[in-house]
Amino acid sequence: MKVRHLSDVVPERVGDFRRWHLSKAEPGHQLAMRYVELTGIVTPHTHDVEETIFYIEGNGSARVGEKEIKVKPGTMLVIPPGVVHSSIREGLEPLRYLAIFVGNPDL
Repeated sequence: MKVRHLSDVVPERVGDFRRWHLSKAEPGHQLAMRYVELTGIVTPHTHDVEETIFYIEGNGSARVGEKEIKVKPGTMLVIPPGVVHSSIREGLEPLRYLAIFVGNPDL
Protein backbone atom coordinates (compact mmCIF):
# COMPACT_ATOMS: atom_id res chain seq x y z
CA MET A 1 0.00 0.00 0.00
CA LYS A 2 1.16 3.52 -0.79
CA VAL A 3 0.05 6.57 1.15
CA ARG A 4 1.19 9.97 -0.02
CA HIS A 5 0.03 13.49 0.84
CA LEU A 6 0.42 16.39 -1.56
CA SER A 7 2.49 18.30 1.04
CA ASP A 8 5.06 15.48 1.03
CA VAL A 9 5.80 15.87 -2.71
CA VAL A 10 8.16 18.52 -4.11
CA PRO A 11 6.51 20.19 -7.13
CA GLU A 12 8.17 20.46 -10.52
CA ARG A 13 7.79 23.83 -12.30
CA VAL A 14 7.23 23.66 -16.07
CA GLY A 15 6.43 26.95 -17.82
CA ASP A 16 3.14 28.35 -16.48
CA PHE A 17 2.35 25.38 -14.26
CA ARG A 18 3.56 23.29 -11.34
CA ARG A 19 2.95 19.57 -11.08
CA TRP A 20 3.27 17.13 -8.24
CA HIS A 21 4.00 13.50 -9.20
CA LEU A 22 1.73 11.70 -6.72
CA SER A 23 2.56 8.34 -8.27
CA LYS A 24 4.55 7.17 -11.26
CA ALA A 25 3.88 4.01 -13.20
CA GLU A 26 6.53 1.51 -12.24
CA PRO A 27 6.79 -2.27 -12.01
CA GLY A 28 3.83 -3.56 -10.02
CA HIS A 29 2.00 -0.20 -10.12
CA GLN A 30 0.64 0.89 -13.50
CA LEU A 31 -1.09 4.14 -12.46
CA ALA A 32 0.61 7.52 -12.79
CA MET A 33 -1.13 10.49 -11.17
CA ARG A 34 -0.18 14.17 -11.15
CA TYR A 35 -1.73 17.14 -9.38
CA VAL A 36 -1.36 20.21 -11.62
CA GLU A 37 -1.73 23.90 -10.74
CA LEU A 38 -1.94 26.08 -13.83
CA THR A 39 -1.44 29.86 -13.81
CA GLY A 40 -1.34 30.33 -17.60
CA ILE A 41 -1.21 27.69 -20.29
CA VAL A 42 -0.05 24.11 -20.70
CA THR A 43 1.29 24.17 -24.25
CA PRO A 44 -0.03 21.66 -26.80
CA HIS A 45 1.51 18.21 -26.35
CA THR A 46 0.82 14.49 -26.69
CA HIS A 47 1.40 11.30 -24.70
CA ASP A 48 1.88 7.70 -25.82
CA VAL A 49 -0.71 6.59 -23.23
CA GLU A 50 -4.30 7.63 -22.51
CA GLU A 51 -4.70 10.59 -20.12
CA THR A 52 -7.73 11.35 -17.96
CA ILE A 53 -7.95 14.90 -16.63
CA PHE A 54 -10.30 15.77 -13.76
CA TYR A 55 -10.61 19.50 -13.05
CA ILE A 56 -11.04 20.35 -9.35
CA GLU A 57 -10.66 24.15 -9.07
CA GLY A 58 -10.80 27.22 -11.29
CA ASN A 59 -12.12 27.80 -14.78
CA GLY A 60 -10.56 27.57 -18.19
CA SER A 61 -10.61 25.86 -21.52
CA ALA A 62 -9.01 22.76 -22.96
CA ARG A 63 -8.19 22.00 -26.54
CA VAL A 64 -8.30 18.33 -27.48
CA GLY A 65 -7.49 17.76 -31.12
CA GLU A 66 -9.55 20.36 -33.00
CA LYS A 67 -12.19 20.70 -30.25
CA GLU A 68 -12.23 23.42 -27.55
CA ILE A 69 -14.03 22.62 -24.29
CA LYS A 70 -14.88 25.00 -21.43
CA VAL A 71 -13.76 23.39 -18.16
CA LYS A 72 -14.76 23.97 -14.55
CA PRO A 73 -14.64 21.94 -11.34
CA GLY A 74 -16.13 18.50 -12.00
CA THR A 75 -15.24 18.38 -15.72
CA MET A 76 -13.48 15.19 -16.83
CA LEU A 77 -11.69 14.63 -20.15
CA VAL A 78 -10.39 11.32 -21.47
CA ILE A 79 -7.69 11.96 -24.06
CA PRO A 80 -6.64 9.08 -26.34
CA PRO A 81 -2.94 8.36 -26.92
CA GLY A 82 -1.30 10.59 -29.54
CA VAL A 83 -3.97 13.32 -29.50
CA VAL A 84 -2.65 16.89 -29.18
CA HIS A 85 -4.12 18.67 -26.14
CA SER A 86 -3.61 21.71 -23.90
CA SER A 87 -5.25 23.60 -21.04
CA ILE A 88 -5.63 27.35 -20.49
CA ARG A 89 -6.57 29.12 -17.26
CA GLU A 90 -9.29 31.79 -17.44
CA GLY A 91 -9.74 34.35 -14.68
CA LEU A 92 -7.50 35.07 -11.70
CA GLU A 93 -7.68 31.75 -9.84
CA PRO A 94 -5.28 28.93 -10.75
CA LEU A 95 -6.78 26.04 -12.70
CA ARG A 96 -6.16 22.85 -10.71
CA TYR A 97 -6.63 19.30 -11.92
CA LEU A 98 -5.60 15.69 -11.56
CA ALA A 99 -3.90 14.09 -14.57
CA ILE A 100 -4.25 10.32 -14.46
CA PHE A 101 -2.42 7.86 -16.72
CA VAL A 102 -2.40 4.08 -17.00
CA GLY A 103 1.22 3.51 -17.89
CA ASN A 104 4.09 5.94 -17.72
CA PRO A 105 3.57 9.05 -19.89
CA ASP A 106 7.25 9.99 -19.62
CA LEU A 107 8.63 6.89 -21.36
